[in-house]
Amino acid sequence: MPPSEAACASVPRSRVERLRERIVDAPQEVCVERALHLTRSMTENWCRHPLTRMSMALAHVLDRARVIIREGELVVGCRTSKLKGAPLFPENKSQWIEGDLESFDRRLLQKALITDEEKRVLRDQVLPFWKGRTVEDRLRELLPADVSRDMDTYVFTMMLEITYGIGHFTMDHPRVLRLGLRGIIDETRTKRAALSGRDRAGDKGFFYDAVIRSLDAAIRFARRHAALAQELAAAESDPARKRELEEISAVCSRVPEHPARTFREAVQSVYFIHLIAQIESGGNSISLGRIDRILLPYYLGDRRSGRTTPEEARELLSLLYLKTNEIWNVLEEAFIPGGEGAEGKTTQNVVVGGVGPDGKDATSELSRIALDAYADLRTVQPNFGVRLSALSPPDFFLKAVQYARDGVALHFFNDDAIIPSLTAAGHALEHARDYGVVGCLEPNAQGRTFGSTFAVQLNAIKCLELALSNGTDTVLGSPAGIRTGDPRTFRAFEDVWTAYAAQVSHFVRQMVRGMAALDQAIAEIVPSPFASAMIEGPLERGLDLTRGGALYNSTGVELIGFANVADSLHAIRTAVFEDRSLTLGQLVEWLANNWREAEDKRVYLLRKIAKYGNDDDEVDGLAARVLDHFCNELSGYRSYRGGAFWPGVFSVGFHIAMGAFTGATPDGRPSGAVLGNGLTPMTGNAFLGPTAVLRSVTKLPLKRVSNGANLNMRFHGKRLRAENLKAFIDTYFERGGLQVQFNMVGADVLRDAQLHPENHRDLVVRVSGYSALFTGLSSAAQEEIVARTEYEL
Repeated sequence: MPPSEAACASVPRSRVERLRERIVDAPQEVCVERALHLTRSMTENWCRHPLTRMSMALAHVLDRARVIIREGELVVGCRTSKLKGAPLFPENKSQWIEGDLESFDRRLLQKALITDEEKRVLRDQVLPFWKGRTVEDRLRELLPADVSRDMDTYVFTMMLEITYGIGHFTMDHPRVLRLGLRGIIDETRTKRAALSGRDRAGDKGFFYDAVIRSLDAAIRFARRHAALAQELAAAESDPARKRELEEISAVCSRVPEHPARTFREAVQSVYFIHLIAQIESGGNSISLGRIDRILLPYYLGDRRSGRTTPEEARELLSLLYLKTNEIWNVLEEAFIPGGEGAEGKTTQNVVVGGVGPDGKDATSELSRIALDAYADLRTVQPNFGVRLSALSPPDFFLKAVQYARDGVALHFFNDDAIIPSLTAAGHALEHARDYGVVGCLEPNAQGRTFGSTFAVQLNAIKCLELALSNGTDTVLGSPAGIRTGDPRTFRAFEDVWTAYAAQVSHFVRQMVRGMAALDQAIAEIVPSPFASAMIEGPLERGLDLTRGGALYNSTGVELIGFANVADSLHAIRTAVFEDRSLTLGQLVEWLANNWREAEDKRVYLLRKIAKYGNDDDEVDGLAARVLDHFCNELSGYRSYRGGAFWPGVFSVGFHIAMGAFTGATPDGRPSGAVLGNGLTPMTGNAFLGPTAVLRSVTKLPLKRVSNGANLNMRFHGKRLRAENLKAFIDTYFERGGLQVQFNMVGADVLRDAQLHPENHRDLVVRVSGYSALFTGLSSAAQEEIVARTEYEL
C-alpha cells in the first residue's frame, strides 16, 4: 500500500457524512435575493456604461446578500440564503421566469419551492424592469429573421446560453493564491495608469475600473464572512466549534484579499473565487479544474511544517466538494429535457492527475487524496475526472478504476490523445498539457480560456431527415432547411450524401450567424469584469472576456445523433444502392408514415444491416466521414470573440430532447425516439461486445474533436474485475480514445429505483458527460439509461 493510501485509511468522516446528508436531503428552492439586489442596482445605473453598471450590480449583490455560516462548516460562502437555492438571472432572459413563476413548485421535474411573497417580489419589483432590456431582447433585435425561423425547426439550438450566459470556464486560481486580489488590483491600477488619456476615458478605462470595483467587492464579501464568524464564535459555547469559527474568521480576513499561506487558506480562497464567479454570471459549468495542481504547493508547505495531515486535507477537500452541491440553476420548464437532472446543469468539473506543463507526470500525493475525498461523497457535484497518460503511476490508475468499478461516477481522460488535439486546435504545447476540464468533458487550457463549450447543439440526423424530404420537416409538416432535390430522383449514394452535406452546411452557416448575434448581445448587456480578472488575457488587453479578451476563445458545437447518421447512411447505401432490396422512394414513404404497415422493413433495416460499434470497416468508415465532414464545416468560421468553432460529440440530455423532434430514420428508429448519445453506439446495436465498440470508436478522426466527446459504457460492477477494466481503458487510450465513463448500476437496481424512489434518493448515474440523481430524471431519461447495453469483460 502506498504511504499516502495508508495515511488516509482512517479518515474522520462524521462531519463529512453529516453535511453530506444535510445537502442531499435539502429541498431545492428558488431564491430571489440576487435578482432583487441586482435589479435595484441596475435601475439606478442603467444609463451608465455596461461594464460600470454590471460591476456596480455585482458589488451591490455582494454587499447586501445575506452572509451565512452553517453548523459544522469549515469552508464557507453561499450563493443564496437557502441551502440548495437557485438564484435567478433576469438580465439574460426574464420572460421565461414570468411564464414559469406559478409552476416552479408544482413541477414533476426539477421542482423548486418558492413562497408567495417571493413570487410577488419577482412579479412587482424585478420582472417589470427587465422588459425590453435583457440579452434575449437584444438578441431578437440582432438575430436575422431567417436564422430565427431555422432555430424554430430545432435542428440547432442555443437555448442554454440564451438563458444563463456563456459560463464553461476555469480560472487562474494559482495567480490569485500567489498575489491575492489586492495584488491583482494593484496590477490593474498600474495598467490603467499607463493608458493614454483617450483610452482611459474609453472602453479600456471603463474595463479596468469595473475590474477594480468587482475585486474590491469580493474582498468586502470575504470580510463580511470574517465578521460573522467572529460574532458566532463570541456566542458559541462549545470550545471546539468556537476555535473553528475563530479560524474561519482569521482565514476569511486573509483570503482572497492577500496571498494564501496555508492549505486551509488556499481552499477557502479557491472557493470564494469560484462562488463569486457563479454569482456574477449564471453561465453553467464554471469549473475548478486541476484542483490537485492548484493546491499542491500549499499542501506540501503544510506537511513540511506539520500544520496539516493527509486526513485533514482529505476532509477539507470533501467539504470543498460538498459546497459545489449547493450551486444549481433552475431551468426553464420547456427546456428541462435538454438538461436532464434535478441539478440544473451547473456541472462544475474537477480533474486530478495527468502531466504538467513540462510534459512530466504530475500525479502527486494530493491527487490521490483528492480522489479519495471525492469517493467519500458519491454526490452529483462536482463532475469529477481523472487524467491519465502513459506516464501515470499504475497504483493511481488502479485506484481510480477500483472506485469506478464500485460505482463512483468518474470520467477517464486520455492526455496522450487530448493534448495533441488541443495543440492541433491552436493551443501552445505547455498550455495544452495543463488543460482543465469544464462542464461535461470539454478540455481547454486552465485559466486561459473563455470557451463557450456548450453553445450550440446541432441535430445532424435531422439534417438527413430534411435531405430525404427535400427540406420538409416530417414531424411538423412544414418547410425547413433548404431544397436539396426530390430523393426519388437520386441515382447513387453520393446524391444522398450531397443532399445531407448541403443541409449540414446550411445549418452550420445559420448557426454561426445566430451565435454572432447572441455573443454580441451578451457582450453588450452582461459583460463579466470579475471573471475577466480571473483568466489570462483580459487584463493584458484591457478587454472583457465577452468581447474576446481571453488568451483562447472558442465556441463549442455538439453533433447530436452521430450514431444515427452513420447507421442511417450505411443502411441507405447497403439496402438501396448495393443490395437493391428496396428503393429510396419506398424508404422515403415509410419514413414519412413512421413505418406504418412497414414494420418488417423497419426490423430489416434495424437488425440485418451492419451498425456502428461492431468493428465493421464499412459502417465505421462512413461514421468517420460524417465526423470529418462536420469538423470541416466548422473549420471555415470564426466567432464574434475571434475564436474557432470547435467540434464536440456529446449530448447532455439533447439526445432525448432532439429525438422528440426528429422523424423516423433509416436505421430503423421510429419518430420521436431517443437519439444516439455522444460517440456511443445506439442502444442495442453493439452486438459484439466492448472491445468491438472501442475499435469502432478509435477509427474516427478523434484528434479533430477538440471540444470533447463522450463514450458511455455500462457494466455490472459486482461481476467485474478492476484489473480487467483497467486493461480495457488502457487499450482504448493506447488506440487514441479521448474519454470514457461508466455506469456500474445493474438494471435490477434501476428498476427498483423507479418503483421505490424513496429508497434510492442518492443514486447517482451518468447521463451523458455528467451525473444526475436517477430519481430526478424524467421517465424517458430513466428508460434510456435502463435500456443501455450492459457489457461483460
